[in-house]
Amino acid sequence: MQPANYEDAYVQSLFDRMGPTYDVVNFVSSFGFSEFWRKQCVLNAGISTGAQVCDMMSGSGECWRHVVDRGGSLVSVDFSRVMVQRQAKRNKCFREIVDMRRENALQTSIASNSIDCVISAFGLKTLNQEALIKFALEIGRILKPDGRFSLLEISTAEGWWFSPLYRHYVNSVIPLIGKIFLGDIECYRMLGKYTEEFGSCDRIAAVFIEAGFDVSVRRHFYGCATSLVGSKKTKKPPILS
Repeated sequence: MQPANYEDAYVQSLFDRMGPTYDVVNFVSSFGFSEFWRKQCVLNAGISTGAQVCDMMSGSGECWRHVVDRGGSLVSVDFSRVMVQRQAKRNKCFREIVDMRRENALQTSIASNSIDCVISAFGLKTLNQEALIKFALEIGRILKPDGRFSLLEISTAEGWWFSPLYRHYVNSVIPLIGKIFLGDIECYRMLGKYTEEFGSCDRIAAVFIEAGFDVSVRRHFYGCATSLVGSKKTKKPPILS
């Protein structure tokens, strides 16, 4: 398998291809855990009624329901044309309340210091180190002081016996499921490659600490998925003598 391609145009094309069946394949291949983890991702953000929430790399809007259920107002960011088209259909069910933006999550048009909470599910693995730094800085730019974020990603699992089995499942079985639903096995093989190179949220915690966040890593089901949860540090005014 070739090294993962992190160029924006490639990733955009990949999700355009997977868009029509991506959420279904996720749900089936994870035995329903993907939906449970998305809900947990939103819960980890600590969203309160009236909070301004940004869903970064939002796919077809699978996390929206959990945000709206907690009284949050939504801005949704994704650069895949097909995913945003699917969002538009979903948005009709939400009475057009979601502010959808087809933009790159690394550089959005969202005003600085305007967002209470940022969430993102299953998009981190497609960012290389340089892009992760830009992503962390963009989250820091749009978040209000003391704003929170909750980021979720499929990971490489833990345990000497479970980790190899899980990697085989991600790299071999999930692509077959993708072929059944989409007729395209290569897209889901590439997602397996991204997952292998991502590892877990432990690897990226330092990037967000450097960007000025307090962070913690949380594990789900033996590390099959991990979350990075954090808050923006408030700069304290200098003490005047």
